[in-house]
Amino acid sequence: MNFEADIVPSTSNTLPQWPYNSSLDVQLVSPIIPPIKEEWPLSNIDLPTLSPSKAYQADNGGCPTEYELHRLWLYDSYGDAQYGDGWGTTMLQIRDTLSSDIVFEGTLDAELGAIQYVTDISMVDGHTKGHDDGRRLNAGEGNAVYLCLNVNACYIGELSGGTFTEECSWEVTKVELETGDNVGLVAKGVGGGSGMCEFGLTDTCKHTCDGTIQMPLPTQSPTNPVPSKTPTVHPSIEPSESPTTYKTRRPTLPLPQTLPQDILYGADEFNRIKEIVLGVSPSSGPSLADPSTPQSQAFAWIYGHGNGLSDEQLIQRWVLASFYFGTNGDDWVVKDGWLEPQNECSWYGVSCLNGVVSKLELEQNRLSGFLVPEISLWRNVLYVLSLGNDYDAPFEEKNVFVMPLPSVLNELSYLTFLNLENVGLVSSIPEGFFSNLSHLQSLYLNNNDITGPLPRSIKHLTSIEVLWLGSNNMDGSIVSEIGHLTSLVDLSLESNFREDSSHNRGFIAALPSEIGRLTNLEILSLEGNALSGQLPLQMGDLISLRKLLLRNNFFENQLPTALGKLEMLEELDVSHNWLSSTIPSEYGNMISLTSLSLESNYKDEKGYFTWGINGKLPSELGRLKNL
Repeated sequence: MNFEADIVPSTSNTLPQWPYNSSLDVQLVSPIIPPIKEEWPLSNIDLPTLSPSKAYQADNGGCPTEYELHRLWLYDSYGDAQYGDGWGTTMLQIRDTLSSDIVFEGTLDAELGAIQYVTDISMVDGHTKGHDDGRRLNAGEGNAVYLCLNVNACYIGELSGGTFTEECSWEVTKVELETGDNVGLVAKGVGGGSGMCEFGLTDTCKHTCDGTIQMPLPTQSPTNPVPSKTPTVHPSIEPSESPTTYKTRRPTLPLPQTLPQDILYGADEFNRIKEIVLGVSPSSGPSLADPSTPQSQAFAWIYGHGNGLSDEQLIQRWVLASFYFGTNGDDWVVKDGWLEPQNECSWYGVSCLNGVVSKLELEQNRLSGFLVPEISLWRNVLYVLSLGNDYDAPFEEKNVFVMPLPSVLNELSYLTFLNLENVGLVSSIPEGFFSNLSHLQSLYLNNNDITGPLPRSIKHLTSIEVLWLGSNNMDGSIVSEIGHLTSLVDLSLESNFREDSSHNRGFIAALPSEIGRLTNLEILSLEGNALSGQLPLQMGDLISLRKLLLRNNFFENQLPTALGKLEMLEELDVSHNWLSSTIPSEYGNMISLTSLSLESNYKDEKGYFTWGINGKLPSELGRLKNL
């Protein structure tokens, strides 16, 4: 498409279809992250069968055309057991958004540890009457059931009727037909709030089943939904909030064919701004042509507020405005200065060096939506990007980005600090994601739902000092390239082992010997994974180590005597492993030790036996005066 040809005005008084007025509110549309797929067919469609021997190996998993096989899982959110007391009389209903046909209705029986279906409901033709168990597939777990979901349909999941609804959770995962494995999380719902969310297998559906509590929103209609044909710079009536998840205050309008007399700037200014924007960001052309995009909304704003600005400042304000619209800025908790006349370096959360944006810090400020790719224009100037949430951040203030890790971050090659902690990120880390981030010193991606292995491009993080990837859903081995991170001070990979429907075991296999190269490391937290084998002798080279946290893994055999060289070590926890070892006398040299945990290593289960920590306590431990 020749973008230039589409936007050249025909006369000095005639402008193309283009948004222009910042006072006109434009609808904010968040990108839809491709969801995961669902389960039961709709009306007049046969249920999947049990042939061949494995249901998931049947043709299309036994699902009709345009349907895909999924598993539905029910579990207790807060109980220690898989089948806690949260469900009780709580019911989950999944139904088609348009037809209201019920795909599933049932609960989790805590006593039996199995899904129970509603027995008195009359299903539509093609579904099992009363949810007859004899015609349903066995999903392989008591708290799971197969569903066939229409790839073109949208669904509502709703929890209701229980005393402890907030303790109930459910997930829909896609099933790989060849293996029967779960290969992706499509939807996750929790109780509390309204107890209702929406999902689907097409990007035309809303996707609010992201594991967060859905709160009811106001459902007022705008008092004046139709804007005037010649809007003023400052309209007298502002539309009220829309009842959608992403609140909208700006109706979408094209640039009028006749320029109103009260507009200060004409076609020359329009073309000047257009040429400046496309000159630095040619790839933004299609987005600018669509009035609903953040980039186009930002252009409309800058058109009315760009007079007298240098080219550099105009671009900087356009990128910031695009970021604002892309993250639903109208709904932020604090937005002081944004889209106002004062210098953008004074806007809330923005810091500059010599008039150029260098920091963007908007933690737990109710951002949502997505990061526009135009922030890549800051590749040589942005040093700090902090959009995460504290672990205990209030729900109503949390930033939420239920999306894969944005690839645009890889282009911000001068970043030294990146914080996307606890924001809802999904999917894996792309293999080459770290290749341009050699200046990065602190990376916080913990407490998300990141999956997959640690990419080998991690070796490019040669300046990294703090790396937090804990409390995700990652797996695979800890790659030997970790040994390249010689500046590392704090490495946190803990709690990737999941006891939920994903059955993810976290990081596995033995620790690579290259970890001994991290001589500046002070904190190493690997607890809550499935690491195994013997602890490498090279760990004795971690002479700066103060905390070594290895509990809840499968480490075996002897404790290495080389750990006795760690005179700076204050806390050592190797409890809940599979060790068969005496306590080396060399551990008496760890004179800074204040905490030593060796318990629960004795095992005698399922044919596997370990002696645990055995033998006599060495007298040399008496030197540990701080213990």
